[in-house]
Amino acid sequence: MRALTLGAAAALVLGASPAQAATASSVSAAALSCAITISNPIQLYTTSVYAYVEVNCNQRVSFIGGYLSLYRDGTYLGYAETYQNNVAYAYKINMVSCVPGNYHVMGYGFANLDGGAPDFSQRVATTPIAITCT
Repeated sequence: MRALTLGAAAALVLGASPAQAATASSVSAAALSCAITISNPIQLYTTSVYAYVEVNCNQRVSFIGGYLSLYRDGTYLGYAETYQNNVAYAYKINMVSCVPGNYHVMGYGFANLDGGAPDFSQRVATTPIAITCT
């Protein structure tokens, strides 16, 4: 509460009302637009299975990233993650050797404009997809 009061006082000293100060910060966040993609498991030839997380924003953000875990028949196979500062794009792929089975992905992507809570985020859990490795 004290920080809010000090912020309001600073806004008044600078000649702006607290409501105007809040509106200016909201305008920056409102202009932000991000697409978050977390793929289904994909077979690559007969040798590999992969999935990816991609976060693409229309402007540089304070913090951007993604995480995904790959599973086969309910068994955890590993994860991939990426976290970047002051960029507009993040991408990470998780690739494993192909073994026939039912694969699924659990993932998360996010973008944060100002260092606080994420302005954009998405969690995904795909349904199992049969991959034959043929």
